[in-house]
Amino acid sequence: MQHKSQVRYPAPSDVVIRMFTDKAFHTGKLDAMGLKNYQVLDHALVGADFRIRIQRKVPMQAPAMVKKIVPAESTVVNEERWNIKSKTGRVVVEPQGMPLEMSCLTALKDQGGECIVSYDWTIKAKIPLVGGALEKFVVSDLERRSAEETAIAIGMLKDYR
Repeated sequence: MQHKSQVRYPAPSDVVIRMFTDKAFHTGKLDAMGLKNYQVLDHALVGADFRIRIQRKVPMQAPAMVKKIVPAESTVVNEERWNIKSKTGRVVVEPQGMPLEMSCLTALKDQGGECIVSYDWTIKAKIPLVGGALEKFVVSDLERRSAEETAIAIGMLKDYR
């Protein structure tokens, strides 16, 4: 399943990319979300390339149709890679113990004094019959979590201006 979304930040892309390529932003955002059970597995900034890999526990509230294949809490490894110069990136989400592949291409673009971040997700359930329902659940959960993460990130912009 393909899923596209955009998020608007009230700051230029130079500010947003500076924030996205800071380890403290990622850990601060998780803390603000109340997710204390996480671990930074790896992070680096080499030239214009940034990467961070974080493992965390994510509570899941799946509908009845997919509840048998989605645990109440899932361990998820999230890797983000950004190129500061091109302002593009890639996100890979690895939900442990779920028959699911998730990845996303991202890009930042200035529009007026703001920044638009585009997300182009590919979500693939590797299970017959309920795979489509699982993909729809993941998109719905992704949208809900994205709204919360974006609100927190916008509040953190002041630290990067």
